Amino acid sequence: MTSPLLEVKDLHTEFRTKDGRVRAVNSVSFKLEHGEAVGFVGESGSGKSVTALSILRLFGPFTDAHIRGQVLYEGRDLLNLGAKEMRGIRGREIGMVFQDPLTSLNPLMPVGQQVAECIQLHESVGKEVANRRAVELLELVGIPDPKNRCEDLPHSFSGGMRQRIMIAIAVASKPRLLIADEPTTALDVTVQAQILLLLNDLQRELGMALIMISHDFGVIAATCDRVNVMYAGRIVEHAFTEELFRSANHPYTEGLLKLVPSLEQQKGEQLVPITGQPPDAFELLPGCSFAPRCPHVAQICRETQPQSNVLSPSHGSACWLSAERGGSV
Repeated sequence: MTSPLLEVKDLHTEFRTKDGRVRAVNSVSFKLEHGEAVGFVGESGSGKSVTALSILRLFGPFTDAHIRGQVLYEGRDLLNLGAKEMRGIRGREIGMVFQDPLTSLNPLMPVGQQVAECIQLHESVGKEVANRRAVELLELVGIPDPKNRCEDLPHSFSGGMRQRIMIAIAVASKPRLLIADEPTTALDVTVQAQILLLLNDLQRELGMALIMISHDFGVIAATCDRVNVMYAGRIVEHAFTEELFRSANHPYTEGLLKLVPSLEQQKGEQLVPITGQPPDAFELLPGCSFAPRCPHVAQICRETQPQSNVLSPSHGSACWLSAERGGSV
């Protein structure tokens, strides 16, 4: 058996602020095989994006972030690499698409030049070759008339087209892994579908693995082989995507799935939100973080943090009542 492309072991990320420590990621572990698509889903603040940023150590110089654990990319621990080695990993080996392309693109630089610069940063090619490849990449991601539009500034493109440009930059050096952080945020439904189809096509064509981060189960269902459900910085359930939709176990996952509109809903039937609020990021509860919001809470849930229980070879749930609950959806 070949080793996984990426293996994250017991990842913790916390930020030290004037108000105290924010524990954003707590003991996250997962594997990503070559060419596989894995999703992370959960409410805002659940730790999805911080997990992705921790993998690439993409925190600004003024952010007091502390990361521990292991992030093994093809056997190398990225947390032990120097700054120069990490610059060789970012973009070339692992690409990333951020959720707001307008703030990620340079507003004063033609988009073709931004793509070409990324190519030259990671590969030993001249300006002419980089410009030609930039046009090819923009065509690959579906920008109309890419040769002429290369000279346009980001503001002259729609939100969906700007996201396509960001994807072109992210895949410019044909990375082995692409991380997409809420890539369809603020896009209308039709454009969302186009972006997801594009990512699926690029993944197959370039042979990339994909980490998809979203709060939307529909996005995860459309793109991912497996899914990790995150809550309060932890993975509370993981499974193959179809298995999770068919037999979700954790009460939090169940609550999220009940918020997904379906064709079977009766006219006028209301979606029922999960009661309560996520826990304070400054406070680490002694038991299950979801206990204050859980309709099935028991005393042990309030006292001791549950570990992931194996429900099947591909399905785990961090719930004290997982065995008796079985697949509840």
